Amino acid sequence: MKWLITTQKCDLSEGLADLLAAEGCRLDRDEPPIPLGEDEQVIEVEGPVDLPDRLAHNALILKVSPSSDLTLY
Repeated sequence: MKWLITTQKCDLSEGLADLLAAEGCRLDRDEPPIPLGEDEQVIEVEGPVDLPDRLAHNALILKVSPSSDLTLY
């Protein structure tokens, strides 16, 4: 399943990528995080269906939302 994860702004090399991998996520490291203002960023990952529950304990993770493919009309 694809997920959008909103986090506090940080470098993926600062342990975030390792945290996500440990929770069963696959992260495309070629895609940079999408900045949201000064303090937040969004990354897209593929992960298990219970990912929001798995990441609920981590203060760095602000929100986990399902992602869907973009459809152009």
